[in-house]
Amino acid sequence: MNGFGACLISYAVNKAILKASVYGGLSDTLKRDFFDIYKNTAKVARNVTSKPVSADKVTYFLFKKENPTKFIQVDAKKLDDHWNKEAKIVFFIHGWTNNREVQWYEDLKNAFLNRKEEYNIVQVDWNEPANAIYTVSSISTYDVGNHVGDLIIDLHKNHGIPLEHIILVGHSLGGQISGFIAKRVFKAIGKKMSRIIALDPAGPLFIQRPEDKRLNPTDAEVVHIVHSDGGTLGYPTSIGTIDFYPNGGSSQPGCKRIDLLDFKSLAEPFFCDHSRAWAYFVEAVLNPGTMLAKKCKDWSSFKDNKCDNVTVAVGDITTMEKDDFFLETNKEPPYTKNGNGKKGLSSNILSLLKPRIL
Repeated sequence: MNGFGACLISYAVNKAILKASVYGGLSDTLKRDFFDIYKNTAKVARNVTSKPVSADKVTYFLFKKENPTKFIQVDAKKLDDHWNKEAKIVFFIHGWTNNREVQWYEDLKNAFLNRKEEYNIVQVDWNEPANAIYTVSSISTYDVGNHVGDLIIDLHKNHGIPLEHIILVGHSLGGQISGFIAKRVFKAIGKKMSRIIALDPAGPLFIQRPEDKRLNPTDAEVVHIVHSDGGTLGYPTSIGTIDFYPNGGSSQPGCKRIDLLDFKSLAEPFFCDHSRAWAYFVEAVLNPGTMLAKKCKDWSSFKDNKCDNVTVAVGDITTMEKDDFFLETNKEPPYTKNGNGKKGLSSNILSLLKPRIL
C-alpha cells in the first residue's frame, strides 16, 4: 500500500469515528480497540518495510542569531557546549514526506532569529522514517519522539538547560511527535515541559487513539494548537490548552476544499489548507501582537460576534490563556486582517510567504 492509499483508508476511518462521536460518542474501550488494530497493522507494515527508528535516523541542526545562515550539526551522543544557555531553545519537528529542507523550517527560523530576543533554533530531521508509507510514518512518531526526548533530558540533566527554556514546534506528524517528546521527558524527570506549539497536528490514524497515545492537553504546561485542515489531514477537535481556529479551522480562504473520497477535488493542491497553519504562525511570530483571535464558544458564535472580550495573538509564545479562539484571515499574504477587515501592515512577510503546497 502506498502513502496516498493509506491516507484514503485512514481518512475514511476518521470520518466514521467522527460520525460516531457526533451521534453518541465512542467509549475509551472502543477507541483502544481501534488503536490496537491500527498499531498491529502498522507494526506488520513496518516490519516488512523497515525496522524501528534508531537514534541515528534523527539528526539535529542548530542555528543562532550571530550567524543565522550557518548551522552546527549537533551530535546527540556528545552534546558540546554550543548553546546560549540564557536563550530559549526552539525545536522544529516536520511532518510526513518532509525533511529539514521543508520551507517552513527556513521561514520560521528567520522569523525567530529576527526578533530582539535570543533563540537557539534546532531543526530536527527525521527524513527517512518520515518518507515511508503513512501508516509506518505515523507509528514511527513514537520512536522519533523518544529520541528527541532523550536529547532534551540530556540537555536538562547534564548541561543545565531549564525545561522552561525549551519550546517544541511541530507541524502535522511533527505536532504528534511533540506530544511523545513531552511524555518521554515527563517520565524521566517528573516535570512537564513548558510549551508545545502544534501546527495543524495530524489527524489520520490519531483521532482513533486514546488520549495517552497522542498529543493531548496534559503533555505540557501550555499546548498551543493552530488548526487549519481539521477533519482531513489535521486533527478535527480541540486537543490543546489553547486552540486557535483560523477561519473555523478546517477550510482556508484561497484553498479549494478537497475531499479525499472525491477524486475530482484531488486535482487541487493537496496540502494547501494543511500548510496554512505554519504560514499563519510564521507571519504571527514575525509581527508580535498581530493576528489577534477572540475567545469564543465556536465558529458560528464568532461569526455572530458573540464572543468574550478576550483576545490572544496567534504568535504569542508566552500566553497562559486557555480554551478556543477564533479569527479570520486574508486569502493571501499578508494574512492578518485589521479591525476593519482590511489587510494588516505586515508587508515584511511577503518575501517569505509565497503560496506553497508544502
